Amino acid sequence: MADPIATQAPPAVSPDRTPQPPVPTAEPGAPTSLSPEDTQKRMIDRIEDALTRIDLATRKRAEALSRMEQRHGALRERMTQTVAALDTVLAAADAASPAEPAPDAAEEGDA
Repeated sequence: MADPIATQAPPAVSPDRTPQPPVPTAEPGAPTSLSPEDTQKRMIDRIEDALTRIDLATRKRAEALSRMEQRHGALRERMTQTVAALDTVLAAADAASPAEPAPDAAEEGDA
């Protein structure tokens, strides 16, 4: 199953849209000077701004996930190479050193 964060969804609103400044809140009970149409437009603008922020955050997270996957792959490859090099060094060291008796065998002979 594909990761829903990794798949890029189409933007909810235009990425070119600039967020609107927040509307100053009036004191409770103070008369509002906005008409119902203006109020509705401001609410729609706030929702679109929120959708824009969500869209940008989702894209950033998808990009960060992609970078992390690439770094993980590179690290895994380097670790594989390092382990292979260590195996080669240990094999060469074993071949160059004389065989030593196992510690248990030496103890049994002494007893």
